[in-house]
Amino acid sequence: MNTSITYNDLAPVERQVADLYVAGFTKKEIAMERKRSYYTVDTQVKALFEKTDVHKDTEFCLWYFITRFKISFDLSVLQRTITTVSLLTLISAGTIFQSNPMYRAVRTGRAKTETVSKRNEE
Repeated sequence: MNTSITYNDLAPVERQVADLYVAGFTKKEIAMERKRSYYTVDTQVKALFEKTDVHKDTEFCLWYFITRFKISFDLSVLQRTITTVSLLTLISAGTIFQSNPMYRAVRTGRAKTETVSKRNEE
């Protein structure tokens, strides 16, 4: 894990993708939210992993919370992990229960139905 690069060192687009990815959005959902192709988002996530020198989703979440919220590395591994999991849980819960219509549409499949309906109208 490369902690010399922090959240603030990321480009604005990388921060947006990282925020959504850590909040639990899939690459497909991120692509729909940002109106980009799945392959673009996949490339961006791979670039984030390479830039931060992580290899797993959990490592990326750990890097994200440590650098975003300036969690000290002086903490033991267990303390860092507990802090990270706690923050991840809070942010994920906020995202799930948020009244974001796009999130509800993606989860219920309405976005796909609306897209098909619009195509049929044309």
